[in-house]
Amino acid sequence: MKKLWLQENKWEDVENYLKQKSTIMMPFGSVEQHAKHLPLGTDAYLSQQIAEDVAKETGTLIAPPVWTGWAPHHMAYKGTITLRPETLTSIVEDMCESLIYHGFSKIILINGHREANLPPIKIGMTKVRNRTGAFLAIADPFYINAEKGKELSEVAEGGIGHAEELEASQMYHFFPDLCSPEKAEINIPKHHRFMQHDPHVSGDKMITASDVGTYRQATKGIGIMGDATKADAVKGKIYHDTMIANIAEFVTYCEEKIDVEIRKKDIPL
Repeated sequence: MKKLWLQENKWEDVENYLKQKSTIMMPFGSVEQHAKHLPLGTDAYLSQQIAEDVAKETGTLIAPPVWTGWAPHHMAYKGTITLRPETLTSIVEDMCESLIYHGFSKIILINGHREANLPPIKIGMTKVRNRTGAFLAIADPFYINAEKGKELSEVAEGGIGHAEELEASQMYHFFPDLCSPEKAEINIPKHHRFMQHDPHVSGDKMITASDVGTYRQATKGIGIMGDATKADAVKGKIYHDTMIANIAEFVTYCEEKIDVEIRKKDIPL
């Protein structure tokens, strides 16, 4: 390919790419508050950066990024844009089925918005998989890079959540001009033991939902959930590099080892 991003190529470039490869990546993010030290576009910037770096390693094409996600609780702070979950699910379906129609049969969804985006993206992915037979997978930082995240983290229990150490470290490494490290804070709420939000903390858990009012209260009117004071650019590079290696390994496996039979191709209407 002449360019990493689908939209920067000509249609003939895509046609030639499909003669050699059938995999494409699709980054998903969110435009939502990230406290006072990180920009609103953090999740989208990171998902796109991850996709670009994996593309450089594997030669895999990247579909246009989806900047906005499902973030109703972050509407507690100015600037957040949220989609309805049904809208995000439909975007997944329509974009994936458009690509499948052209001949892509393996799609790796890069999710920068962590747990919040997963329900609607999973639903869309599952619908597309069952309708078309295409192979789809989600690369999410909490899951594809969990071991390195635990190894690098220096925060207390409850210190990983939103706009915290790991997320901030990546942003400090790649986008320092958009960040204000001096405004980083700690907010580790004391919840019931079954309401632990930190994915690094093992134990029995309940799944609950936040709303605008309770989320603003829980995030102390700042917007952070966890500890961002231990974030630094060096940690961000190490965390990112391992994530790229993991995703690149899986993308290569998909391209070389997974056989797909497309059952149905439809134009979204």
